[in-house]
Amino acid sequence: MKKVFAVLLVFVAAFVFAQTINWAFLQEPISLNIWDYLGPNATVWTGYVMGPRISGLYGYSDVRFDWIPSLAADLPELAQEGDHWVYTVKLRTDVKWSDGTQFNADDVVWTMNTVKMFIVDYGLGGNWAGYIDPDYFVKAEKVDDFTVKIHFTTPSLAKANFGALMMPILQKKYWEPKAEAALKTGNPLQTMYNYDTSDEPILGAFLLKKWEKGAFIEVTARKDYYDTGSVLSLFKNGAVSIKNPNTGFSWTGYGEPTGEKELELVTGPYVDSIIYRMYLNRAAAITALINGDVSFIFNSLGLQKGEADQLAKVANVKLIANSVNGFRYMCFNMRRFPMNIKEFRQAIAALVDREFLTSRVLGGQAFPQYGVVPNGNAFWYNPNVEKLSPGYGMSSGDRRKLAIDLLKKAGFKWVVEPKIEGNNVVRQGRGLIGPNGQRIDQVELLAPGAGYDPMRATIALYIERWANEIGIPIKANLVDFNLIVQRVFDEPFNFDIYMLGWSLGYYPDHVSDFFHSKRAGVGDFNAAGYNNPEFDKLADEFLATADIETARELSFKLQEILAEDVPYVVIFDTPVTEAFRTDQVVFPYEKTLSGLQYVNGTPTLVKAAK
Repeated sequence: MKKVFAVLLVFVAAFVFAQTINWAFLQEPISLNIWDYLGPNATVWTGYVMGPRISGLYGYSDVRFDWIPSLAADLPELAQEGDHWVYTVKLRTDVKWSDGTQFNADDVVWTMNTVKMFIVDYGLGGNWAGYIDPDYFVKAEKVDDFTVKIHFTTPSLAKANFGALMMPILQKKYWEPKAEAALKTGNPLQTMYNYDTSDEPILGAFLLKKWEKGAFIEVTARKDYYDTGSVLSLFKNGAVSIKNPNTGFSWTGYGEPTGEKELELVTGPYVDSIIYRMYLNRAAAITALINGDVSFIFNSLGLQKGEADQLAKVANVKLIANSVNGFRYMCFNMRRFPMNIKEFRQAIAALVDREFLTSRVLGGQAFPQYGVVPNGNAFWYNPNVEKLSPGYGMSSGDRRKLAIDLLKKAGFKWVVEPKIEGNNVVRQGRGLIGPNGQRIDQVELLAPGAGYDPMRATIALYIERWANEIGIPIKANLVDFNLIVQRVFDEPFNFDIYMLGWSLGYYPDHVSDFFHSKRAGVGDFNAAGYNNPEFDKLADEFLATADIETARELSFKLQEILAEDVPYVVIFDTPVTEAFRTDQVVFPYEKTLSGLQYVNGTPTLVKAAK
C-alpha cells in the first residue's frame, strides 16, 4: 500500500451554503456524457468536471491512495464457485442518487453487464474496456438489493480490484431505456455518446446547472448529498476509518484505527456552486488569478517557471508543487509507412536528447522520462528502461550516427547521405528513400501549440530540426489540443506522429491498455496500432495475476519490450506547480501526487475563505 506524507489537518464540518467559487480552465471539456467521456473522449479537461460526478464500488483515499470502499459497505469477499472466481460485495444502504432514488444492486449489475455487452457486440473501447475486460469479467449478478456477486475467470488485481470494482456505476432507471433505444439505431455506440445528459441523476455532490460553450460550466451543490459529514481518518499505523454520523455508515480497515492520525477530512460540500471559466490561453488565466476573478487554475501541465515567478510576487496567491504520475510523449502510427519500421522509430528516438531538452532548452523546469511507467511510481518503475533507450548517454554526434546506422540497417537510403564529424553535421541529409524504394516526402508531427503547452511546442520544433539534419523530413504541426485528440481517436488514426501526455492511475495496467493488440480499435487506447504477440502474452499474464510481486516482475518485462520496440518515445514531465488565492479558498491539504486538480473530491472539501 502506497504511503505519502501528509500534514495532519482536521476540518470541522460547517455546512453553510452561500458561496460561489470560480476556477479557471485552459481548454473546454469535450462532452459531459459519461459514455463518451470514458469512451473515445477521455480528455483531462472533461475529467476535471466528470470525476467528481461519478462513483465506483471502491476508490482511493485522499493523499495516501489506500484502496477503500466507496459505494461498497466493506472490502469484497473472494471465493471460487465452479470455474469462476466470485467477488461478493455488500453495498451501502445510505446512498441516494441526485433524483432521490435509492442506489442498489440493480444499478451495479445493469452497469457492468451492459458495458460488457457494448464492448463485446459493438466494440466499446477507451476506459470502459479497461474497467470491463471480457477475457476476465464474466458477469455481475444480484443476490439481494444490497449484495452483488461479480464473476471473473481469475482473481486478477488489474481486472477485478483495480478494474471492474472501481468502474463508475450508472443509474439503471435513467440509462436502461436510453440503451434500449440506442440498440435499435444503426450506430448504437454513437447514439450513446450523443445523448444529452444534462438531466442525468448522479452520485456526486455537484449537479450541472449550466454549460455556456466557450465561456463557463456552472455546477451547484446537492443539499441532499448522502456523504455530507462523512469523516475519513488515516492513521499512521496504516489503518483507515470512514464514519458518517448523519447516516450511520461506518467502516474500518487495514488495522486498528488507533494512535496518531496523518489526516482527517470531513466531506462537504462547503460551497454552493463552482463556476469553471474557460480561458483558452495561459496568459488570460494568469491575469484572471492575479485580478481575483478566479481562485484556482486547472492545468494538468502545471505553471511554467515564468508564470510561477510572476505569481510569487502577487499578494494572497500561494504556489504549491507536487510530483506527478504521468508523462509527455510521442506516439508513432505503426499502421503507416515508415512508422511501421522499428529502426525508423528507434532512429528518431535516438535523436531525442532528453537531458539536453530538459536541462538546457527547458531550463531545468522539467525532468527526463524514459519509460511508460513514470519514475515517480517507484514500486512499478523499471530503472533498466533508461539504459535500453536508443541513444542513452551518447553525445549529440553519436546520437546522429546511431540514427543513421539504424536507418541503413533497415535498408533506407538518401539522395544525399548525411555526414557527421564529431558533434557537427557537415552534410545534411536529403531525399530519404525507404527500403521499398518509396521516397518519403514528409512526416507530420502533431503537437500542441505554444499557447497550450510551450514545452511540447518547443520540443517538437527541436525534433523537427534534429530529424531534418539527417534527412528525415519531419514537419512539426502545432495545433489545438482537441484537434489532436480528434485526429488520433475520432477520425480515426489520421496522423503520422503525435505528441500528447498521459495522467495515469496508480496500478500500471495502462501498460497493457495502451499497447495490447486487442486495444487497437477505433476510439480505444492503442493508437499506435502496436502488435507484438510476445508482449500480448506477457500482458495477459500481468492482467491475470493476483500476486503483487508477480505483477511487478511482469510489468518490468513489458516495459523492457516497449523500450526496444518504441511505439512511444516517452520524453519528459514536470513537477506540477499550482497556484490559488488564499483570500478566496482554503484546501484541506496541499501535498498529493499530481496536484490538487487530480483529487476528484476537491470540490466537496474546498472551503471559501472567510
